[in-house]
Amino acid sequence: MNATANTKTRILIVDDEPANIKILSNLLAADYALSVATNGKQALEVARVQSPDLVLLDMVMPEMDGIEVCQALKGEDTTKDIPVIFVTSMSDSFNEERGLDAGAVDYISKPISPPIVKARVKIHIQNYLSKKFLEKLLSSQTTTLEDAKEGAKSLLVFV
Repeated sequence: MNATANTKTRILIVDDEPANIKILSNLLAADYALSVATNGKQALEVARVQSPDLVLLDMVMPEMDGIEVCQALKGEDTTKDIPVIFVTSMSDSFNEERGLDAGAVDYISKPISPPIVKARVKIHIQNYLSKKFLEKLLSSQTTTLEDAKEGAKSLLVFV
């Protein structure tokens, strides 16, 4: 999990149009650490290395479109849990369904509404970080429980 008391949560913005990256960056830079990618291949590399807490992903890009990028992220163990929000000009219900079926948690149509983008980003990051916290807590409790079981078994051997 990237969020600690000393660091901001990280968002990866993926869009082949620099103007769109600039709009989202200006909107989110005060509250989040940002990474950018201008194509699908670069997005996958950045996601693997930086493990962002959220990906804002354009659907229409050359070579590797957003659907392919989302499916690739969801297909890798290290990136499968990162929430993806499509931010795209494809505003019809068919493409929205395609995006959600590919594994996205949300879908925002362009032109964006800044308050809506900020609210949805905040909600999905809170959900992701809460899930990570609970998984870590459960994992540590499971480890402690397993240690206790092993300790109890070793005691029974000597009885």
